[in-house]
Amino acid sequence: MTEEFKDELVNAGVDYNGAVERFVGSEEIYEQFLYRFTEDKNLLQLEEFLAKGDINTAFKRAHTLKGLSGNYGFNKMYEATVPVVEILREGSTEGIEEPLKKLKEINNLICNIINKYKDI
Repeated sequence: MTEEFKDELVNAGVDYNGAVERFVGSEEIYEQFLYRFTEDKNLLQLEEFLAKGDINTAFKRAHTLKGLSGNYGFNKMYEATVPVVEILREGSTEGIEEPLKKLKEINNLICNIINKYKDI
């Protein structure tokens, strides 16, 4: 992983060093998992289940995304998932629009950074 890639991740709110520690201290393993993250469907499924009115399954997708973002060290993304999870935990969607919008923006930022370096 290049220093430029690391710097962009850190500037996007990623706890790079903490995440690498969770991936047995291996930058290589962490990098492999980062590339897999761009293929994760939990956010897409969260939106699909919200559109269907299936709050319970939407909650599960949001909760999974919260765990993934925590494990990957995506601190800003983790923080953005918390209000989404809590709204859905209450069995509601009231007020979810803004937190969901923020979550999508951060997810897109991180995925764009990862994709930029994917083939380098």
